[in-house]
Amino acid sequence: MSSVEQARTSSRAPAAPEGRDRKPLVSVIMPAYNTAAYIAESVDSVLDQDYPGIELIVVDDGSTDGTLDILRGYGDRLTLLTQQNQGAAVARNAGVARAGGDYIAFIDSDDVWLPGKVAAQVDYMDQHPGIGMTFTAWATWKPDPSGTFLKPDAAKGAYPMNPDGKPLVDRGSGWLYNRLLFGSLPHTITVMMRRDLVGRVGQFDPDLKRGQDYDYWLRASRLTEIHQLNLVTALYRLHGEGCITKYPDTNYEYEVVRKALGRWGRVGPGGEQTSRGAIRRRLAETCFSFGYHHYWEGDPRLAARSFLQSTLRDPWSVSTWAYLVLSAGKSVAGRRKAR
Repeated sequence: MSSVEQARTSSRAPAAPEGRDRKPLVSVIMPAYNTAAYIAESVDSVLDQDYPGIELIVVDDGSTDGTLDILRGYGDRLTLLTQQNQGAAVARNAGVARAGGDYIAFIDSDDVWLPGKVAAQVDYMDQHPGIGMTFTAWATWKPDPSGTFLKPDAAKGAYPMNPDGKPLVDRGSGWLYNRLLFGSLPHTITVMMRRDLVGRVGQFDPDLKRGQDYDYWLRASRLTEIHQLNLVTALYRLHGEGCITKYPDTNYEYEVVRKALGRWGRVGPGGEQTSRGAIRRRLAETCFSFGYHHYWEGDPRLAARSFLQSTLRDPWSVSTWAYLVLSAGKSVAGRRKAR
């Protein structure tokens, strides 16, 4: 249970007149943890959207670096909630619980939205009431040699991902469950969902320290078609300071896929069926990737265990067998050295 304490409350966006001209309220959920260097840009990219009905809910997850002071400076332009450090899943759940919008969107506190993002997604979803979730493409945002993040030309506004004139990306649109078994297509910072779908999917899983968004999209994909708009609407900042640089001791990707298969199997809600062989290879690949990272930068014992799991699912991979032997040797050498 989250121990969320309300630190400051905004009045929500002014209610639009009832009737055809009413604009749906969009609740934007932003978890924040020690991103004082970037959060103002993230907040501004939401508040500067050219859409009239937005409420921004920021959930500070126990920051210690001045993030809270920056957020308090926005006054009633946003809703600020605070909690002890419990992770992004708990923070997002707290924000969703407070949200009053017809649509729910997500952004992280070090990334930015491009102008026009909210309007484009709301417009599409208003015109397609049977679609419960949309997402878009995003662009990576790297610093220059001095470490400064300069806004690229793309920051002028949402722009087509491909110059083909199509409104949707085929691969990212439809009943996506079977495709999502092979990777998380949506990026959290581009997702918009209907409030009723969020209620049906439930909460982000706080036990997943990584991959809680992947798990959430899989669960959503059982309930609705998901469409990817053929637009780039966000910048994903690569600054090397987040949890992505700290490889975990649990193979969360494997756990998410395994849990989905255990719950729903290989057949999607649209009737699409994934072969057993493809599933075996997918699970083998997640184990190999996890083992590879730990072989080079982590615990060789975890690497050896993961490579063994991979060989059990794909015994014909020569590279996996090679890494299994190498990681076992590295693990033994490490234990001898520690004596």
